[in-house]
Amino acid sequence: MAIMHKDIAVGYEFPTIAKKYRLEDFKRADEKTIHTDYEAAAREGLPAPVAIGPQIAALLFRQLRLCFGHGWIVGGKWNLTFRRPVFVTDFCVARGVVTKTETEGSNLRIHCDVWIENQDGKHVIAGTASGLVPLAS
Repeated sequence: MAIMHKDIAVGYEFPTIAKKYRLEDFKRADEKTIHTDYEAAAREGLPAPVAIGPQIAALLFRQLRLCFGHGWIVGGKWNLTFRRPVFVTDFCVARGVVTKTETEGSNLRIHCDVWIENQDGKHVIAGTASGLVPLAS
């Protein structure tokens, strides 16, 4: 069951979804790239392998699916900016807050600011998202 409903208040903060990543989350066979190997990352001047962006953004997808349920699948929209790298051992938290609502046909479109922050509190992905909830109960 979705968390969002037609009477949701602007300012509502989403439940967070967090994950501590591991190198094994990104490895594929014996592939040695900046995403899967410390030596390959060091050759490019990186302190550690860089996580694969869509896998990090998936935290937001999970959060929005939890909040909107079917209204995310059939009417969800997002606009994200990948702001800084996430390294393969970072801890990340998906967060969001409702910013406005508007009627869209027989539904309510709920607009939100969304972001993922790392263990240092820095926004690694940030953007906006919206989903639908039915106006009729």
